[in-house]
Amino acid sequence: MKKGTVLITILLFVFSCKNKNTGNLASQPTHSGVTQAIILPNYPLWILNRLNLDKETTSYNGDAVFKIERNSNSETAYALVNNLAVSKGQKYRVSILVKQASVGGFFGLRIMGKYPNRIDAVFDVKNGIEKQVIEVGDFSKGSSLIESLEDGWYKCSLIGEVNVAKMKIILGPTNGLSKTITWEAASEEKSNLKIIPASLTLEELSK
Repeated sequence: MKKGTVLITILLFVFSCKNKNTGNLASQPTHSGVTQAIILPNYPLWILNRLNLDKETTSYNGDAVFKIERNSNSETAYALVNNLAVSKGQKYRVSILVKQASVGGFFGLRIMGKYPNRIDAVFDVKNGIEKQVIEVGDFSKGSSLIESLEDGWYKCSLIGEVNVAKMKIILGPTNGLSKTITWEAASEEKSNLKIIPASLTLEELSK
């Protein structure tokens, strides 16, 4: 066999192996345990109940930062993302980036079906602590996670199994004295937070 033919054969073999390795790497899942991500409506479609959501001049990793603040202390206050189609009996994780603002430092997060079925979590974003998780009704296996990021930001996540086909995400500032199950209730304490609406995600997880 001629030297030129041998060299071409070797090069073709190496190139073929390189392509096979690249293909294997590309086929690996990017987020382990996530079976699908649910597309959520943008923040202008959120329902705000006695909350102000104002865009700041700053950004974080290219995403706009907003201040979310109660405008009433005598009534319930929260933001609602409604009518999210999910698979009954599956496990889900909702996450959002949150940071302490000027008053308070507690963040409430809820996934909910038909009342009273829900899971609630409260996070202390001043100290980076998960305060408590409460399950009610047909929602189960609730847990929470707070992950420290740069510049005082935290990724707050709530996980649980849902026994509904449609669910809601409810979120907002709260305080350290409110009960977890009623974190959105009237409070004498003022509270606000910084959030990144674009970071709100809902993911279906493998069991």
